[in-house]
Amino acid sequence: MTLLSSDWQRACLASLVLLALALLLVFKFHHGFEEGIGWYLVLLPGGILASIVTDSLLKGFPYGESVVFDVLLIGFNFAWYFVISYAVLKAFRSALKIKNRFFGPGDP
Repeated sequence: MTLLSSDWQRACLASLVLLALALLLVFKFHHGFEEGIGWYLVLLPGGILASIVTDSLLKGFPYGESVVFDVLLIGFNFAWYFVISYAVLKAFRSALKIKNRFFGPGDP
C-alpha cells in the first residue's frame, strides 16, 4: 500500500508539525526574558507582522486585540512554515529527478 499525496499536502502536514513544535517550545518551556524573546523571534517570525497588522486594524478598539493577534500569529507562521516546507519538497524532488536522469533510478 502506497501513500499518495501531493506536495502541498505534505507541506501542509509538515508546516502544522513545525508550527506546533515552535508554539510548544516558545510558550510551554520557560526561558529567561532575553532568551524567550530570541526564541520567539527565531521560531515565530510572523509575530512581527501579526503585531503590525493588529495595531493597524484595531487602532481604537482595545477589545479583542489578543484574539486577532493570536489568529494572525498562527496564520502568518503557518504560511511561513508552509512556504519553507513546500520549497524544500520541490528542491528535493528536482534534485531527485536530476539524479535519476544522470544515474538511473536504482543507483545510489
